[in-house]
Amino acid sequence: MTSHNFEAAAEEFVEIKLEIERLLRDKLPYAQRESRKLLINDMNRRFDLAQSSLNEMQREIDKAYVSTRPQLSYKLRTFQTEFSSLKRQVEQEVRRNQNNLSSNPFDRPDATRSQVLRNQDVVNETTAAVHRTEILAVETENIGTEIATELVNQRDQLIRTRDRLDQTNSTLDKSRRTILTMGRKAVTNKALLIVIIVLEVITLGGVIYWKFS
Repeated sequence: MTSHNFEAAAEEFVEIKLEIERLLRDKLPYAQRESRKLLINDMNRRFDLAQSSLNEMQREIDKAYVSTRPQLSYKLRTFQTEFSSLKRQVEQEVRRNQNNLSSNPFDRPDATRSQVLRNQDVVNETTAAVHRTEILAVETENIGTEIATELVNQRDQLIRTRDRLDQTNSTLDKSRRTILTMGRKAVTNKALLIVIIVLEVITLGGVIYWKFS
């Protein structure tokens, strides 16, 4: 149940993050003063919701089994890094708008406005490329973590198998010693039986000799 709750909070965080990224990419750079204030307030509200999702994931990690905590903690750290990076991007965009758009941007010459839009496209493409690289790095590290976990599990299985083989060998050694002991006892019993028979034959021969002598 803890893993399910963690994944639910993670999905909620990803949805909020994607919506903030969309607003940052498609809305904020082109918003005018009043609409920009409303947009920033909306994004701050979404940041609060994203932070709540991160807090919920941390609570679920605290309740999770010890064996699952490293993987969940790694995913949470990745989300926290994405959260901080996205927040910095929004803050930088807000400062850039405050510095560069002190007047209505549509009062500027068309060439200047086009250059600003092209620069913004370059920034957005660069940000997207960095984000894709981060996702690829996280996926690669997750695969490495899963492989390491599987190797640990296989090592534990081999150790348990080795222990069972050692126990089996010990049992076989005990059985072999028991069989050898039983064999020695059987030989001893046969020798005693032969001695007894020989003594009885000698005694019987002596009795017969005494009667007929």
